[in-house]
Amino acid sequence: MEAVARGTEAAMKRWLVNLFIAGYLSVLGYGLAAHYVSYNVYASLAMYYIVWDMYCGWDCFETRRHLVAEGESGTYYDASPYWRELCPFGADERRHYDYDATHSGTIATNVLRRTDHEPIVRVLLVDEMWSKKYNLPEPLWRLRYEEPQQKRSYYYIRGQFRPDGVALERYRNWTNELAFQAMMNNPRSRDEIARSRPYVTSETLSQPWPNTIQKVGFFAPVPGMPESDVSRSVESAARPQLSIP
Repeated sequence: MEAVARGTEAAMKRWLVNLFIAGYLSVLGYGLAAHYVSYNVYASLAMYYIVWDMYCGWDCFETRRHLVAEGESGTYYDASPYWRELCPFGADERRHYDYDATHSGTIATNVLRRTDHEPIVRVLLVDEMWSKKYNLPEPLWRLRYEEPQQKRSYYYIRGQFRPDGVALERYRNWTNELAFQAMMNNPRSRDEIARSRPYVTSETLSQPWPNTIQKVGFFAPVPGMPESDVSRSVESAARPQLSIP
């Protein structure tokens, strides 16, 4: 009887192991199929663990976001929060994690509401990017590169907002802009675009993300702001005076 009991227990363990493996593979198969046909990919937070786009590529640029408010006199003010902010990961403030520029207008409005300043015309969201290789410690930099470690930043207008936080325009991020410009600088691509006709390939791919205003046009800088003045406006932005109620 004891041998029969041990055999039954071993058989049950094998069944449980087989059921677990089959269930695990079935769930992963469902996630793969759902991702392939775009079926309820974002229906639940649990889908994050079974869809196959959870390992995204890392960007080669380090990004910091500056909120610059333009006054009626043409003076630029730093509209970034200067009180203690929430730092969800490391030492960077939460505004730097607003990848889609969804909440930047609200953050700037919150600052402008609590400061004394002249009437504001608009708020610019300026992304500052530099290559991540400049984040290397100096000893590692000297071992790898012969050139001096002088960080080169690129400034790019990501969007503009009304003083009440409503988005007027948003643009694609820096890496997508570089890819787009590379495509448009290709004569063959320009010829194909000139000969082709716009069409919709998929409802999922053609629709913009929620709360996002897509950029229209190929070469459309922000009105009234030459690109050469972007970095100058960030560097010369003054702090508004804090108004304590």
